[in-house]
Amino acid sequence: MIVAALTFVLTIGLVVGGYWLFVLRPEAQTVGRLKARLEMKADRSGGGPSIIRGTPDDPNTSLLRRLHRKYAVASAERLIERAGLRLDPHRLVAWTFTALPTVVAIVKAMHANWFVALLAGLLTPFAPYVYLRRAARKRLNAFEELFPEALDLMGRALRSGHTLTTSLAMVADELPDPLKSEFRALYEQHNYGLPLAHVLRALASRIPLMDVRFFVTAVLTQRETGGNLAEVLDNLATVTRDRFRVRRHISVLTAQGRLTGWILGIFPLALGFVLMVINPSHMHAFFGDPLGFRLLQIAIVLQAVGALVIRRIVRVEF
Repeated sequence: MIVAALTFVLTIGLVVGGYWLFVLRPEAQTVGRLKARLEMKADRSGGGPSIIRGTPDDPNTSLLRRLHRKYAVASAERLIERAGLRLDPHRLVAWTFTALPTVVAIVKAMHANWFVALLAGLLTPFAPYVYLRRAARKRLNAFEELFPEALDLMGRALRSGHTLTTSLAMVADELPDPLKSEFRALYEQHNYGLPLAHVLRALASRIPLMDVRFFVTAVLTQRETGGNLAEVLDNLATVTRDRFRVRRHISVLTAQGRLTGWILGIFPLALGFVLMVINPSHMHAFFGDPLGFRLLQIAIVLQAVGALVIRRIVRVEF
């Protein structure tokens, strides 16, 4: 027992230490050097210290660090930005990576099978990303619901003689979050010297909604070719409300299918857990017998395929 515990502790130490040595430590050193250079440059020019976000894509960077930054940190940063949370993506990825062996050890200590422990460990890093996706989706839904009000307000401001930049500030002052924070960032970025086309495209990247892309395209097209932007915004607000109304109607029509998918997906897991608690001998055949273990693997695969098929059926794109 002592040997197994020491082996496990040594394994966790090697995994976490290797991750820190080859990924986190080099990135921290790179960020530190860049901050030092920027501070020196700011001191020479008489300005204040600068704060950088992330590290540039250096072609000399190791493959592990590039993959880590591209597929782990970048995706986490996008989700955090869309969810409107203040989290460090590097720390989030590091903590989820560290939690994997910890969860495996805890589940294994509860006298579970190695398959169950490894499955729980592999699912652990996805838990914060599922939460971030839900938070981002909730924020995008709130943005989409309030976006027609912002378009109407901008249209009225343009008719009364205000400029487009002033109308952005009025949206940031009058409407609640998440429109308040997004349009405030849009106004301040343009007010501090960034081109309007650049900040609008950044808004479309942060808020991946079709209505926002329509808004950005309409504004940029009007600035190049001219026209009545207030009327364009009014028509866009009407279209956005109609799309939102249709989406709500589709959500009602597909509610039964989505509920069926949730029931069919959760019921086998709940039934297996109840049987394991009430009478573990019934479930022992799935873990102790090779044929039962193979049947369990096939059942998991078929369950995942069925959930994906049901999701594809009830998901209507328009």
